Amino acid sequence: MQRIKKTAKTSLNRARYTAKKVDPTIEILGTPILGTRKREVLSKLWLQRKELLHVATVNPEYIVERKGNPRFAETLSHCLTVADGWGVVWAHRILDIGSGERELERITGGELVEEILHHADRYGEKVFLLGAKPGVAALAAEAMSKKYPGARLRWWEGARSVRLEQSEEASMTNAKINAEEPDYLLVAYGSPWQDIWIEDNRPYLRVRVAIGVGGVLDEWAGVQKPAPVWIDMIGGKWLWRLFHEPRRWRRILRVFWFAILVWWEKLKVLF
Repeated sequence: MQRIKKTAKTSLNRARYTAKKVDPTIEILGTPILGTRKREVLSKLWLQRKELLHVATVNPEYIVERKGNPRFAETLSHCLTVADGWGVVWAHRILDIGSGERELERITGGELVEEILHHADRYGEKVFLLGAKPGVAALAAEAMSKKYPGARLRWWEGARSVRLEQSEEASMTNAKINAEEPDYLLVAYGSPWQDIWIEDNRPYLRVRVAIGVGGVLDEWAGVQKPAPVWIDMIGGKWLWRLFHEPRRWRRILRVFWFAILVWWEKLKVLF
């Protein structure tokens, strides 16, 4: 993947960006959650103009990955992080971070992108879909164009394997995105690569807001059945996905490891 020359100016700009986003009020096992209220997060999205705002939807898997992946940890340090998974919200309550002074609201990636499309539909804004399996982005764009006819949707499948993406592929993808000058970029390269890709390509993207969306495009395209609302509300979405995608079992193990880490942290405080 194409690498950035770290000039003094680039480093200074990144330092300023990071400092502006730091808010240590809520931290889960070392991972700061900066967007704690959906209303406030949406306000940031609609008002963003001067630089790319990278939103990362943090779930238990993200927190476990961050602890063992320095590159991902660095990526998240430059994002507006929100609590996507119920596990993150429950961990906050278990650890009693902030002594109850500030509640943490769950804000899912699915909710955010639906809000983005609704806003784009209303104001005629551009939304660019990137990634997913062959044909999925096109189907997702077609489905969402029918639901939100005022939104101007474009798509590009991008690299077949983002882990092995060559600089030429990255340059072509950036060119495709920038030619459309989208307001919002939704990247479906899977975790943690979608957020790493956004951050690596930040200097080259002419986009207001970028967000990693995981399997959202699969759901829009109809190739993956979304979990029923009642299952999601009781925190069973991970089990639903495991049932429909057994190959995810290794990733699901991280949910259990996350729970162990949370209770260990709680025990250290108690004793």
